Amino acid sequence: MLTVNNPNRFDWANIPLLECCEGNALDSYFTLKLFTLLEEKLIELKLQEFYNEVLAPAASIFSEMELAGLEVCPKKLNFVGKIIRNFNLETEDNLYSFSEVNAKDNLSSTRNLQEVLYTKEDGFALYPPDKTAKGAPSVSAPTLKILLQKKEEELESMD
Repeated sequence: MLTVNNPNRFDWANIPLLECCEGNALDSYFTLKLFTLLEEKLIELKLQEFYNEVLAPAASIFSEMELAGLEVCPKKLNFVGKIIRNFNLETEDNLYSFSEVNAKDNLSSTRNLQEVLYTKEDGFALYPPDKTAKGAPSVSAPTLKILLQKKEEELESMD
């Protein structure tokens, strides 16, 4: 594999033939190793038939879509956008019905959401299942999904 620090400034036209050959050979070598590894995994998981019958034929369709793009109906896109926006607003409004959320809390703010969920004295006082790179309690979508799943499990165990 040919590693180039800045491909925009690299002189591709004058690359020494030996470097070009070595780069191509390494690229081929690692591609074959990756192919073999993936093929073994497909066999191990008994997904080889699924790959051959579904994924491989779909690859050409997806590559054509990526190359040509997709036609999108702006009216329909706006309509779906309005539905999602209204759903999000209604959901956020419902959150304010909890005593742990005050009218002054801005749930769109990461800091305010962290306070409401984890640190505010009269908040939900949840334990953060994940932290950000800087060590703050996370409110990312995957983390919120984990919190929701834990709460749903708690409610089910109460039944």
